[in-house]
Amino acid sequence: MKSTPLNLCIFCNNPADTREHIPPKQLFKGKLDNNLMTVPSCINCNRSYQSDEDFFRQFWVSMLMSKSSQAKLLMDNELTRSIKRAPKLGWQMFKQMQLVDSYSRSGKYIGKFTLYHVSDRDIERINRVVEKIIKGLFYNKFNKIVPEDWIIKIQWITPEVEKDMSLIQLADTLKWEVIKKDTFAYGFNFVPETYQSVWILDFFKVPLFYVFVIDRETAREK
Repeated sequence: MKSTPLNLCIFCNNPADTREHIPPKQLFKGKLDNNLMTVPSCINCNRSYQSDEDFFRQFWVSMLMSKSSQAKLLMDNELTRSIKRAPKLGWQMFKQMQLVDSYSRSGKYIGKFTLYHVSDRDIERINRVVEKIIKGLFYNKFNKIVPEDWIIKIQWITPEVEKDMSLIQLADTLKWEVIKKDTFAYGFNFVPETYQSVWILDFFKVPLFYVFVIDRETAREK
C-alpha cells in the first residue's frame, strides 16, 4: 500500500485545495485546540459532507446531552444558535419524535419519555460521517488512504452489542488516544503488514461505533 501524496484529497484522490478537520470541528465546544487533526481534502468533498455533519452533531448532542455536560453545553449554546439560524433540520428531527409512556422493568409507570424514530436515511447520513472520520484517522495514523476496494464495516454500539463478550475483549486490546477531553477519543489496533484495522469511536465519553477496515477477501471470510 503506497503512501498518499499530500496534494491529493484522501476522500476522492483529486487534487487537494483545502484541509478537513477530523472529526468535524462543529462537535467541539468553544475555541478549537491546536492539536485537532486535519487531512488533505478538496473543496467539493469538504462541502459535500456539511449537511450530514450538521445532522450528526444535532442527533448525537440531542441523544447524549443528559449523559454529558459537554454535549449539554453544545446544545445550550452553539447548537441552539445554529437551529435558530437554520430551523429546517431541527424541525425535521422534531417530526420524528413521539411522546410515549415509560415503565420500569417491574412495570411501574415512571412518566413520559421522548422516543425518536431513527430512519434508514438517518443511519445512512450518520454512517457517512463515521466513514469520513475513519478515513481521516486512517490517513493520520498510516499516511495512507483506505483502498477503494476495501470494506469499512460500521457497527453501532447498542445495549445488545455491549453484551457481546468478544467485542468487549477486543476493546481491551486497543490503543486509545484522546483528541479533546469529554468530547472525542478513539481506540485502534491494526495488522502492520496490511494496515487492516479495528477502531472504536467515542463521543462525549460514550463509545458509539465499532469500525472494521478490511479488504474484501477478509470480509468474506469473517
